[in-house]
Amino acid sequence: MKILKTIVFIVLFHGLVFPQSMGSYFSTDARTAALAKAHTVSSRGIYSMWINPANLSYPGEYSVEFTTVFPVPSFNFAVGNDFLSLNDYNYFFTGEKNQLGQVVGKYLNSAEKEKFKSLFEQGTGLASNFSTTLFALSVNAGQDLGAIGFSVSEIAGLHANLPLDLIDLGLYGNAINKVYDLSQADLRMWYLREYSFSYSHDFTKYFSDFMKFFSFGFSVKLVHGFAYAGLSRNFTKVKTYEDHSIEVMSDNVFNMALSPSFGLQYAFDSLSTKESNIGFFNTPAGKGFGLDLGISFKPDEAWSFGLSVTNIGKIKWDRETAEYRASGSYVLNDITEEGLGDSLANAFQGKGRYIYDGFYTGLPTAVHFGMGLQLDKYLNGNFPGTMLILADYHQGFNNLPGNSVKPVVSLAVEWAPVSWFPVRTGVLFGGRDFFKWGAGFGLNAGLFEFNLAVTDFQSVVAPNSAKRLGVAMSSRWRF
Repeated sequence: MKILKTIVFIVLFHGLVFPQSMGSYFSTDARTAALAKAHTVSSRGIYSMWINPANLSYPGEYSVEFTTVFPVPSFNFAVGNDFLSLNDYNYFFTGEKNQLGQVVGKYLNSAEKEKFKSLFEQGTGLASNFSTTLFALSVNAGQDLGAIGFSVSEIAGLHANLPLDLIDLGLYGNAINKVYDLSQADLRMWYLREYSFSYSHDFTKYFSDFMKFFSFGFSVKLVHGFAYAGLSRNFTKVKTYEDHSIEVMSDNVFNMALSPSFGLQYAFDSLSTKESNIGFFNTPAGKGFGLDLGISFKPDEAWSFGLSVTNIGKIKWDRETAEYRASGSYVLNDITEEGLGDSLANAFQGKGRYIYDGFYTGLPTAVHFGMGLQLDKYLNGNFPGTMLILADYHQGFNNLPGNSVKPVVSLAVEWAPVSWFPVRTGVLFGGRDFFKWGAGFGLNAGLFEFNLAVTDFQSVVAPNSAKRLGVAMSSRWRF
């Protein structure tokens, strides 16, 4: 249906220029992934730098930790949506066989249309996540000197929301005298590199009368942005009239920034010639600074608590920055006219221009509170192995990739029947995901630790009904 294609284009513009830049702003620790982000008190060593830097000085058996991308990488990848499972896709989009055994298109009756529309009642979001740690090092020099850490991470992120009225328009066509509001559409994506320095100090000696452990930590970050694309303003409505004409009203702004190293050229810039020069140290399209703050404390051997605020800061995009702006009203009197839909899409794409002053985006700022119970210590050792029970609360302050203003609650358990083989599982409620079930295990060989996790265990136990798929792997050397 050409008008539906046109509206989709109007809403999303041409934001899929960077479909490869998909991901999320999150830790590459597979232990965290298996615990469904119940990590504010449980993170340790190098992995605490992205979650709660106060835990960096937590006393342990090893003083030095590091990880590199070779030979065993640390990464976290996930992809999914809110509305469509594999079963749903097969039912609605793969066609059906006719009497001759040929596969033909499926025509939906009224009940099937309502069934399809109901798939979007829980949400209309899409996201894909990827991050990897190129290098990380931490050194815990003890209570007097504290602990330091340094890391380099690659982060890519995408999230999008489809307007619910778009689904209604696609299913039932342009009903007479109806207004379709498509302003709920959203699209943001970026590709970043983060250089982080962390410090944590153990202040337990000042609180020894009532604390077994108390620490404070911070991380300062230099963020290089290599690509960004996102809607900064979206107002789009479609109105139908009795004569079957359609009016599309729009006031949209879409911002983009690209590393000059990519050599990509905007369509509106036909005069300049750009060459690709992609390498490991690409020229940033934007730079910014971030700050993490955290505290961690244990009133006794069994209970632990933590609080952190992460990614306080912003990025200024000032290289190859462009704006696509579309504003106005367009009327389609004959939607069957050849090429009219494409012409309208081109009109609503808007006029592009360079933004020489650049623009700002924030970082995915969030606050995290967590608590943990070491059950085996609470029971004075009357328990097989060790078990850690965790609960976390996360609150984001914006809807940038990897973040959500919708609160998140995580509940998780880590049980090690023997010290070298911990198994983990956790559930997450809220945020963009509504519900996630993580699971995984670790192998602790002393100097080397390996962790593997499935971030959406539904995709393992019921793959045809799962809407998300995710896997994480991490490793570190300890001395």
